[in-house]
Amino acid sequence: MGGNAAGKRLVGWGWVVERRQMFISHSPLARGVFALFTSTVLCASAIAGGEGWLDNFEQAKKTAAAEGKDLLIDFTGSDWCGWCIKLNEEVFSKAEFKAAGPKKFVLVELDFPQKKKLADDVKAQNEKLQKEFSVRGFPTIFLADASGRPYAQTGYQQGGPEAYLKHLAELQEGRVKRDAAWKDAQGAQGVAKAQLLATGLKTMDEDFAAKFYKTVVDEIIALDPKDETGVVSAFGFKSDMAALQQSLGEAGGKGDASALRPVVDKFLADHPKATAEQKQTALMGILSFCQPPKDNLLVKNLMAEVEKIDAKTEMGQRAGQILKRVEQMITEEAAKGSKAKGDDRK
Repeated sequence: MGGNAAGKRLVGWGWVVERRQMFISHSPLARGVFALFTSTVLCASAIAGGEGWLDNFEQAKKTAAAEGKDLLIDFTGSDWCGWCIKLNEEVFSKAEFKAAGPKKFVLVELDFPQKKKLADDVKAQNEKLQKEFSVRGFPTIFLADASGRPYAQTGYQQGGPEAYLKHLAELQEGRVKRDAAWKDAQGAQGVAKAQLLATGLKTMDEDFAAKFYKTVVDEIIALDPKDETGVVSAFGFKSDMAALQQSLGEAGGKGDASALRPVVDKFLADHPKATAEQKQTALMGILSFCQPPKDNLLVKNLMAEVEKIDAKTEMGQRAGQILKRVEQMITEEAAKGSKAKGDDRK
């Protein structure tokens, strides 16, 4: 849960991105209740991290390699994000987690505070890793091997430290199975090797694997041109889509959302067999980098195009809702402008 800069921009059009899902929210009351909840919890909670947590990612990887542990990476907004504070209060600050967690994981806090000051090098590192891991909301928890390669993603979970530790152990078991399959793959060739690589890949969520394991996907595709493993159909487009999101993130950081359109157009030209919903998903990727009211017209045209591709898909319906909202915003802005001119004449 929670939000980041991108999330705050999207709220202007009444939509919020959270993990891989998108929710329409027009309720000022709901946002007010959440803000009240956040401030209340903040007053009563300890800040995340602290003893046992590292904030240097490279040092954490060295420590994990030396101690034979995995990494638990917490992307957090320690002094403002209600769900981050709740996770710390209910899990990370508890004696059970402090005793058991560090036995299997090197704990890494990547903080994005609003009030607390971070050293410049830590702030730069955290922003860089936020882009690399495509983090859009807080808290986001990644489990990664000692090299820093993530194999699972989670966030706030109910149930306290005992349930959370069990949850982490289940996720870590997936990494054990991944590594076992890939170790066997080292002695195999051709399709047999592709099958073992695919077995390891399938221990992870498809979208997650496509995002972080493109090199493995590409190797399987090269070893298995007939797609006997099913990886091309399952991961091929998703992997390319993850690469597109990364490209949009790099270009979008310059603050010009209109410059992203050529990136998406090239992607669609390179994927002529993309389905209607895949095309819509690619176009919707631009929305994360738009800012109201500056980009209202751009968003209006973009949502109209997405809806026109197919208004019946889930993405098409969302686009239609956002389109109505942005048209309302444009009308309101125009009315404000007219009123201001009228006041000037008086």
